[in-house]
Formats: sequence, structure tokens, C-alpha cells
Amino acid sequence: MSLKRQLLVSFGLQGAGAAAVLLATLLLGARLGPEVQGAFSHIKAEIEFVAAFAMFGLPQALFFYVKSGAMSGRAALRWALGCALLALPVAAIYACWRHADDGAVAGELLSLAVAAAVAHGQLRALLLVRERTAWFNVITALPQLLVLLGVLHVVVRGAVDVPAWFALFALACGVAAAISWARLRSVPELPTTAAQVGWRALGHYGLAAWLTAALVTAAILLVQRWLEAAQGRAALGQFTMAMTLVQVPLTPISYAAPLLLRRWMERPGAAASRRVAAAMFGLLLGAALLVWVVASAWPDLGLGTAYAGATRALAVLLAGAAAEAASRVLTVQASASGLPWIAVRAEAARWAVLAIGWLALPAPTLLPVCAVWAVGAWAAAGVFVAVARADVQRGTR
Repeated sequence: MSLKRQLLVSFGLQGAGAAAVLLATLLLGARLGPEVQGAFSHIKAEIEFVAAFAMFGLPQALFFYVKSGAMSGRAALRWALGCALLALPVAAIYACWRHADDGAVAGELLSLAVAAAVAHGQLRALLLVRERTAWFNVITALPQLLVLLGVLHVVVRGAVDVPAWFALFALACGVAAAISWARLRSVPELPTTAAQVGWRALGHYGLAAWLTAALVTAAILLVQRWLEAAQGRAALGQFTMAMTLVQVPLTPISYAAPLLLRRWMERPGAAASRRVAAAMFGLLLGAALLVWVVASAWPDLGLGTAYAGATRALAVLLAGAAAEAASRVLTVQASASGLPWIAVRAEAARWAVLAIGWLALPAPTLLPVCAVWAVGAWAAAGVFVAVARADVQRGTR
């Protein structure tokens, strides 16, 4: 199957998953208000953050080395299983820190949710190496569809507590991980090089990927807590709703990233990555300007007065998403070239901007927080631009 057809299949199957998460968020906001919707989005971000921390960058590293033939599939499965088990105590420590007031059951369910998310993240990456892209797409979308079913149940009930959210995410990711494990155990082994990659090489690549993922998810969590502490849960709900909508145009890049990584490992794609990054940047910047223009006539995203001002927040976040889109494409190219540490430098630039914003704005409202996030995204993209310019200059000498 050609790359274009693979991308179309990915957009279709994984698009169903993204639409499920968006629909779940919109339903909670419209039916139960920004407080419940904000709590759901925040818990989702927490699980993603702890899972990214506990994965130690292994999904990207395992994919890179299994695809290059330097590691066997069976060895990769053992690494994935060990990482999922290690996630249990990591999540338990986080639960004791952040959710001690929610009880022991909440902590146990959070640990299970994180371990399931870690297993899902590891195994779906291996599916892309050893299976058709359809399997990868289905397994990626499945947890999101199951979460939507759970949210529909919550909307009917009209109430939910923190442990129930943890249980929902644990079940959704656990089912997908179990299916992935069974499928990977049934497929034949791929040929590998005589010398298998060691833990040092795996750790070096994985550490960069881990730092990138952890810094991204931690930044989202930090900004959410910053805004909630300054303005309350209603403002948090507005921010998370706008951030969810911003993910819609970024979602195709997430779908394409694994396929592009595989393609650019086989065929160098530095020039192609720059063209794609520039195109995405221009499209999303134009979308941001359009949303800002219509914000005066449609200030609440059509969700009611509780979301007043959310449209301008969406416009500002879309301006940041323009740079975010370029960064994601160039991150894939750097990873395919075996240079994942460039993305770490980009995330360090983002955090520098967030730190300055936090110090300069002790009690910010919604729009300034969105502006700080957008500037941070531009700073991260600037690192990739600087690296790309240096590569071009070296190539022309």
C-alpha cells in the first residue's frame, strides 16, 4: 500500500477515535458544565503525563531499533511488559502525592490506568513495525471509542467521581493493550542483525523521547493547574475545551507521524519535512486569524454563557498550534535521522517561556495564559528552524 493510501486509512480510522474524544468533551461541557468537563480533561491529562513519564521513551526507541533490525520482536515485548509493570509503582507514588484525599481505591485505579496506558503505548508502536497499518490505527482509536461509551454513561447518570474516571481509562487502555499483546504474540519473528542493540543505545534514544513526551505533557498539566489556581474550575473548563478543539487540526499530524517515521527511516526526508512543516504552519495561522475575526459574533463556541470568551482563547491557541504543527513534523524527521535530542532542546525553550510567564503573571486570566502557551510553542518551533537553517548552510558549503 502506498504512503498516501496508508495516510488516508489512518485519517479515517484514527479520526473516529479523535472524534470520539472531542464528542465526549463537548457532551460533558454542554450537559454537565465546565466544572465536570474540566475535571475529565484534567484527569485525562494526568494519566497521559504519568504514562509518558513511566514509558521512559521506550515506544519510540523500540520502534526505531526493531524497524532497523537491531532488536528482535520478542525482546521488544519483554521490554514493553517490564515497562508496564514498572509503571504501577510510579503511578502509585503520584497518586499518594496528588490524590491522597480521594482514597486508596482511587490510587489503585490510577495505577492501573497508567500501567494500561503504558502497555498500550508500547505495544501499538510494535504493531506498526510488524503488522499492517490498519491494526495500528484500530488499536490507537479503540481506547478513545471506549472512553466515549463511558462518557455517554456518565451523561445519562449525571454524576461521576474521580475513581470512576480512573476506572474508565484503565478499562479502555487495558482492552486495547490485551488485544495488541495477543496479536503480537501470534505473528512470526522478523530477521534481525547478529548483534542485538544493548540497553545503553536503547536508553540513549529512549531518554530523549522520554524527556520530550514528559516535558510536553507536564507543560499542559502545569498550565492547567496554573489557571485553575488563579481563576477556578470554570476557567479550567474553558481552557481545556479550547485546547481540545485545537487538537483537531493537529490530529492528522499525530496520525501521520508514525507512518512518516517509518518512511523517513527508509528514505531520508529532510526536504519533504520542511515543506510539510511550512504548509501546516501557514494553514493553522490562517485558521487562527479567521477564528479571531468571528469571535466577536460567536464568543462562547456555541456552548452557552459558561464558555464566554472561549472563542478568543481558541484563536490564540491556534496561533500557537501553527508552530506546534511545524515542530511535530520536524520532530519526526529528527527521530528518523537518529537525532531525537533536538526535540528535547525545543521543549526546553518552551519551558523557559512558561517559566517567564508564570513569574510575570501571578494571577492571570484565561487569555494571557493562552498567549503564554502560544509563545512557548513558537519558541519550541524556533529551535527546529535554527537547526534546519544550520543544516542547509552546511549542505551548501
